[in-house]
Amino acid sequence: MNTYVMEVNGLTHEPYQAIAETASKAKYECFRYFTLELSYDLDFKEFLHSLEYCRKIGGFKPSDLYGDREMFERMKVMRDIPFAYMGMRIEVCGKMGTIVGSNSGLNLDVVKDGTCYKDNCHPWYRTRYFDRNGYVIAEYGD
Repeated sequence: MNTYVMEVNGLTHEPYQAIAETASKAKYECFRYFTLELSYDLDFKEFLHSLEYCRKIGGFKPSDLYGDREMFERMKVMRDIPFAYMGMRIEVCGKMGTIVGSNSGLNLDVVKDGTCYKDNCHPWYRTRYFDRNGYVIAEYGD
């Protein structure tokens, strides 16, 4: 995976960063962000004509996915999971992953094994937390 940066004329003044295998996939990820997340009404062809540039700025590193530490610490207090830490292995709905941060919904950002993106996971919904030796230290059901 690589990190690409791109700017879209008329839609943003800040460059958008995407993690993708190729520049084409990064462009499509950017298009999806503007149309689904920001609700811009444009088709892909329009989007490509507005794209100012798309360039690779580096190879992907797992640390690129780690979020803001202060936000994570606040979420731990609010959700009463003081034992959690970024980098902790957990199982969510039967799938293993690694905690990489939290989000504004006070949920965990988890990268599930075999993926390279963050999933939004409620810290108490069908979740098992493992210590560094692989033992379950907390478990939450439905």
